[in-house]
Amino acid sequence: MGRKEFKGSITVFFSMVCLLFLSLICATVESARVQGAKAQAANIIGMGNFSLLGEYENGLLESYGIFSLDGSYGEGAFRIEKVKQRLEEYLSYNADPKKDVFFPWHFDPWNLELTDSEVSGYALLTDEKGEAFYQQAVSYMKANAAVLAIDKLLEYTKETKEIKNWQEKYEKSQKNSDDEIYQLEDKKQEKLEAMESEAQEAKENGTEIVLVPEEPKNNPLKEIAKLRKKSTLEIVTWDKEISEKKINIRNFPSKNRNRKGTLKLEKEHSGLISDVLFREYLMMHFPDYLSDGEGTALDYQLEYILGGKNTDKQNLKYVVNRLLLIREGMNYLYGLQNQNMSMKTEGLAITLTGFLGIPALTAATKHALLLAWAYGESLVDVRILLDGGKVPVFKDTSTWALTIENLGRITEILREGARDKGKGLNYQEYLRILLHMGSVSSQKMRALDMIQAELRATDQSPHFKAENCIVAIETNTVWNCRPVFLSLPQAVMGVSGKRTGFVQKGSITY
Repeated sequence: MGRKEFKGSITVFFSMVCLLFLSLICATVESARVQGAKAQAANIIGMGNFSLLGEYENGLLESYGIFSLDGSYGEGAFRIEKVKQRLEEYLSYNADPKKDVFFPWHFDPWNLELTDSEVSGYALLTDEKGEAFYQQAVSYMKANAAVLAIDKLLEYTKETKEIKNWQEKYEKSQKNSDDEIYQLEDKKQEKLEAMESEAQEAKENGTEIVLVPEEPKNNPLKEIAKLRKKSTLEIVTWDKEISEKKINIRNFPSKNRNRKGTLKLEKEHSGLISDVLFREYLMMHFPDYLSDGEGTALDYQLEYILGGKNTDKQNLKYVVNRLLLIREGMNYLYGLQNQNMSMKTEGLAITLTGFLGIPALTAATKHALLLAWAYGESLVDVRILLDGGKVPVFKDTSTWALTIENLGRITEILREGARDKGKGLNYQEYLRILLHMGSVSSQKMRALDMIQAELRATDQSPHFKAENCIVAIETNTVWNCRPVFLSLPQAVMGVSGKRTGFVQKGSITY
């Protein structure tokens, strides 16, 4: 069977049209490729930023559940240039997959070249008085402590308001009572001097001797006055061992003017519930006087967050004094409402001052006795708490420990300690109340103080500084995209064959 042959031809015009169409297709493909390259650059920046923040401080995460990048890279001095260098390393490997790797054949459709990069903004853990730390701590609690009874925790905030109110009333009453007793003291002395003068005159005249009654020896007000001059901490701890640890707080975040970041973070968490969760975070991550574990820098770290002193002893003293004030206010409230206590203080006041015939002094002494009784009961309460016992916020007849007869031997009672562990709230729960009475701002920064001190005490992070911790970055990058499909359009249509340059931004937050 023979083969047929066909003749073919194409016109110059059709050839030109084909070239134009091919050039148009190549230009379209190149345009699409450039857009794809921009998307790829955005992906590369995302991976680079993610990889950069993947170099988080491991000790901070393991111990406190907080993410941050050490901007000093373990050297102590903050260097944003080092951060930029690490970013460029990640970007270069993602932009050029064959870098440092031999491939006999590899086609890269994007042909991206990184020409410049910068870290245009960053946020630090200490910014806005530790706001970034606060946000992460609340997020941690929401993610890991869902079983917490929020309603029960919110009750502490309600009790805190009433406690504050009665604490202020007690302090005011104590001051007024002291002032009143002081003012009446002159009248008391005048009365005693007059009675002595009458007795002396009667003796000289040989008339009936006027006996000058002696002030009763068993005056609990004198015993309470002696106690008030002593250290409350020594009174309620007696011979118990107290940590002697001390630290230098001069370079702590709460004491310094910290480095400030250039990014403003969004405040995802705020309000009462967030504050409650943050304080629970503090309770979970920082030891206190009765904790089983010990800290490295300080043992009583929750007490430091409340007191801010440089020694365990001073911080415990601060907390003990605050607890005493709380209990004084609440015990004074109970005493005012208890008729039996009112009758007993009135009877003792008459015994102590009735012979002078100054009704105002008797009334003032009655009130002073009630305040002293509340103070003595409060010392017993704090002693019970420090021994691991419990004390209710609002007392009743069954939970009131100290009788008016025993008020004069309060020192002996405190030395013996509590036999009954009681019921109500324990020491840690009273610390929670103190946290709710304090400022979240100061608590954020003092918590960072303790975190910094603890991590610097380890071999892993001896140069750790909270102000160097990066929690968010914003980056700018400049890219060149080398042409791939422009050879034909350049020859036929005169399209420029220059590289396409563009700027790509990225950001990431822990």
